[in-house]
Parts: sequence; structure tokens; C-alpha cells
Amino acid sequence: MPKILTAAVLAALTALVPVTVWAQSTETPPSETTATPVAEPVAVPAAAVVPNGTPIVVEIIELVSTRSATVGDMFPLKLAEPVLLNGAVAIPEGTPGKGQVVDTGKPGMGGKPGKLVLAARYLEFEGRQIPIRALKLGLGARDNAGASAATTIAVGVFGLAVTGGHMEALPGTRASAKLAADFTPAIPPASQ
Repeated sequence: MPKILTAAVLAALTALVPVTVWAQSTETPPSETTATPVAEPVAVPAAAVVPNGTPIVVEIIELVSTRSATVGDMFPLKLAEPVLLNGAVAIPEGTPGKGQVVDTGKPGMGGKPGKLVLAARYLEFEGRQIPIRALKLGLGARDNAGASAATTIAVGVFGLAVTGGHMEALPGTRASAKLAADFTPAIPPASQ
């Protein structure tokens, strides 16, 4: 019986050998003449940057007036036109921001108009503040200096009581400004 058992074990082992051979890799190792392909360097696109000094248009959202403004007051504004980079929107229209009252003065005696000096400070986009500067806003106040002089001549010193007008930046007033630093969008703008 042991011979029959030994023959059966040998037959079983022989049956397993082809399975082991078939389970091995059929790839041949690279020959010395076969070159391994080298990955070509991939050009990485430069980051999209909106440069410092890029002109922008902002819009005043709330009334700013010499009637109530004090130096240091912050006021809301928004981007009135999108900032484009290579034809794509880098900063969208409507982006909120802040401006600040730098100087103010009430209308004075003798027809002197009020004084209101405003500065653009920043836009709020992608969770960060983008500094802005060089706010140019065309405001005017009634200058009654001529009326005051005429009144002074006609009625004497009481003409000095004529005052000028208040300065006001009304909601919807547009102004030009500039970015005060380079701005790199978190997600580069896609071409339109």
C-alpha cells in the first residue's frame, strides 16, 4: 500500500507543477539593448497674476457725507466691473470692499464748501483682503463764495454767514482705483 500512496502523491505533485509554472510571470526581463523610456519634462503653467497697479472701477454703496462722516470711518464699496486677466474674470463684479474717510470738514463761513477726502482700502475675495489704492472720485459741493462776497458788499458783515454746500458721495457713485499689490487667484481664471 505504501507504494500506491507514494505513486498517488507523486501524481498529485506532478499535476501541480504545471500550475506553478503557469502562475509565474511570462514577461521577459528587458535586454541590455532595450532602453527604458524617460519621462519628458512637463511644462508647468505660470501662475496667473493680476499685477499691482491694475486699474479697477469701484462703486460706493452707502451715502458718505460731510454731514455725518468722521475721519477714520469705514464705508462699504463694491467692484463695479470685473477684473480680467487674459480675457478671463480674475475678480468678479460685485466683489465687496471697504473705503475709509481720510479727511472731512463742514462747510464754512464765507461760502466755503465742505471737504471730504476718501480712500479705497481693500476688496474681499477668496477669503482674503486685496489692497486697493488711488481712489479718484469726482465730487463737488456748492461753492457760495461768490454769493457771500456779493452779500457782504450789499449788507455788510452778515454776508459771511452764507455757507457752502456739504460734500456727499451718493450710493451708486463710481470711482476709479488701482490694485495696491499683485493678486494671484486661488483658482486660475479659465478663458472665456
